[in-house]
Amino acid sequence: MKIYTQLKIQSLSAKVCDRCGLKADEKHPEFQEFLSIDRVAAFGSVFGDGEHIQLDLCQNCLKATLGEWINKN
Repeated sequence: MKIYTQLKIQSLSAKVCDRCGLKADEKHPEFQEFLSIDRVAAFGSVFGDGEHIQLDLCQNCLKATLGEWINKN
C-alpha cells in the first residue's frame, strides 16, 4: 500500500519594485539585481517592536535612493 501526502510548494516567480513598480519575472535579468529586505523589528525599533518589515527595490531605485552611501570595493 502506498500513502501519499499532498504538498503545497511556493516558488518565487517575480519581483515588483516597491518604489517604481517595475515587475521582473524570474527570466528577466533585472530579477537577480533586486535588493530584498524581510525582517522582524527588534525591541526598541523605530518600526515598532515585532513589526514585520519588507522592501523590494530594483537596482535603479536602489542606486537612486541609497547610491551615495553604497561602498563598492
